[in-house]
Amino acid sequence: MENKSRKITLGATGDILLHKRVFNKAKKADGSGYDFSELLGEAKLLFEQGDLKIVNQESIIAGEELGLSDYPKFNSPVEIGYLLKEFGVDIVNLANNHVLDKGEEGILRSIENWNKIGLPYVGAYISQRDKETLRIFHKNGLRVCFLSYTKRMLGVKIPKGKKYLVDSFEDANVSKACERIKSVRSNNLADVIVVSIHYGKEYFMLPTNDQVEMTTKLAEAGADIILGHHPHVLQPPRYLVNSRGRKSFAIYSLGNFFSGQFGIFRQIGGYLTIDIEKPSDDNPMLNIGNPKFKLTFVDSTDKKDFKLYLLEDIVKEREYIKTNWGIFKTQDVYDKIKNHMRKWIPDLDIS
Repeated sequence: MENKSRKITLGATGDILLHKRVFNKAKKADGSGYDFSELLGEAKLLFEQGDLKIVNQESIIAGEELGLSDYPKFNSPVEIGYLLKEFGVDIVNLANNHVLDKGEEGILRSIENWNKIGLPYVGAYISQRDKETLRIFHKNGLRVCFLSYTKRMLGVKIPKGKKYLVDSFEDANVSKACERIKSVRSNNLADVIVVSIHYGKEYFMLPTNDQVEMTTKLAEAGADIILGHHPHVLQPPRYLVNSRGRKSFAIYSLGNFFSGQFGIFRQIGGYLTIDIEKPSDDNPMLNIGNPKFKLTFVDSTDKKDFKLYLLEDIVKEREYIKTNWGIFKTQDVYDKIKNHMRKWIPDLDIS
């Protein structure tokens, strides 16, 4: 085999959490279904960047047959899944505190829809066999494995005898996740391990001690990229180096990408890209770097169109952003979130 460098760019977003006020905006005039293409038009351009793209689908897509709904029990239109597929998303993360909002039937119908769409998923499963099947993508000569876990279940119990439905753990002990990571690594099943994890506290702008500790354990076990979800706001990324000298990249929270939540920093999300390179077959260590973050904004309070915009475009167009809790100078918000995201990576490419 030719001994040459292999490289991919991973793309990732935060939560797609469809409140009724959002999917009502996407309802077709003739009542024949939903079309999110106009609301998410900017996302198509973002998803063109990257070789593999993962999205955190926070709400299930069991569809109208099970009754569309929002907080506290979400169920979204199936059409959002078809659009993500059309936009080039490669896999959706499903492990979160809303995955059992419609019980076992909701998960099974949702996964049935993902299979019809032809979009791979991770974090929730229809059987033990499905759960044990690793999600490994072959791209640019690299084998990339996606794993997913949720700590947060809102006290909802997984049906007895069906733990396979959700990859979850109920306390800060991450041994279950670490064992899977170590197994993938020790058996040489993948070159890159990407872990999505649903943890932390809602609306905290910085990770909790629990998040930091869990992330460190995942990196120590061999996770290369750690993508955090649940806080609904952006938390800054950082690099970690484990005791074996292996470098990892973690972003504690990717925030909201497309939702109907109100609050200035709950409306700001983004699209992350990061390069991952394996220098040669002789060197199993990866080069991970060049993270870039493109900030987005869902307008839920000014125009109230629940459309995804690039935040930099909002800065150019408006001097102020009006929200339910006040009026903010747009440039100040833009500068504040960029500085916030550069807390541990001062030269982070963010716009």
